[in-house]
Order: sequence, then C-alpha cells, then structure tokens
Amino acid sequence: MHDGKATIIVSLSDYAGGEPSESWVLTVDGLDMTVDETLRQLQELTWATKGEYPVMSSLRSRQGVHDWGASSAFVEFILDVSASGVGALGAVAFEAAVRDLFSRFRSRSRGDYWGNTISEEDALAVARRRVASQYGVEPEELSVQRAEIDAVDGAHDFRFSHADGRTFGAVVGILRDSPTCMRIWREEPSG
Repeated sequence: MHDGKATIIVSLSDYAGGEPSESWVLTVDGLDMTVDETLRQLQELTWATKGEYPVMSSLRSRQGVHDWGASSAFVEFILDVSASGVGALGAVAFEAAVRDLFSRFRSRSRGDYWGNTISEEDALAVARRRVASQYGVEPEELSVQRAEIDAVDGAHDFRFSHADGRTFGAVVGILRDSPTCMRIWREEPSG
C-alpha cells in the first residue's frame, strides 16, 4: 500500500514517448496497491484493443518524498501508448478500458471519491496549469473557446486556443475533495 499521493497518467501519442495528443490523469491518496501490481494493471491496457500483440508503449514510474517541514510520499505512473497502434476503432475500446481501470484504482484508494463541483474560475486555473505543464505553453497564452459543465459528474470541460494554432482541452472535476484535471488533449492546426 502506498500512503501518499499516487498520480496515474495514461497518454496517447503519435509514438510512445512523444508529446501526447490525449491524456487521462488520476490522482488519489492511499492507493491500496503495490507499485508492481499497479504497473501490471497499466500494462494490461496495452492489450485493450484485443490485438495479436500489445500496442507500442512506454511505462515508467517514480517514487519520492516531498519535504517542506512536513513530508509526504508520492508515486507517479506514466503509460505512453502509440495512437497508431490503437487505431481509430480501437480508440473507443481503449478509452473505455482506461475509464474502467481508473474506476478500479479509485475504489482501492482512501476516502470519498467525488465531492461537490468546483467553481468555473478554479477549474479554469487547474485546467490551464495542467495543459501548460504537459504541453510547454504559458497558461496566460490559452484563450478559452468553450467552457461547459457536466452536471452529472460535476466536471468542467474546457477548450482553449493558442496563438500558434493548436487547440487544447481539459476536463476538471473534484476528486477526493481536491480539484483534479482528469483528461487533457491537444489538436494540431489543420492544413
């Protein structure tokens, strides 16, 4: 069992290890799974398209301790999957498999999984920070094109434009009483 924060990121990239076109992000406290068990569960996603072989991927983890007077442990798991190996038809199955796996991870973590909805202003700040850190853009350079709320999940769905022509998106909700960016994506300019 890991007592600190666990962050699990699953990304689709043109090639394993490249800049992701889409990522799903889950952060939980007290994940009741060993590092090896979590890695095995993530590796199973590479078979989600039911192909003859697993899709090309890169899986890594790191552990550490943040210490600023008090200390807390953390572990991160990052699975990069080649989008070309998933294909257009397999993308739906892959996304469903990620959602199912994240649901299992949440059920094996501590506490209440969803709280009340976050304000749009706070959700927007979380979305901008996550997109900026993942894609190397400045948060202030992201102009909001669309802001919607999913009343069922209490999540905010944002679409941003950037001066270089790229489009980014983020879904932010409350997970374990904390604002969490659960999915991000980017689109290159067409043409």
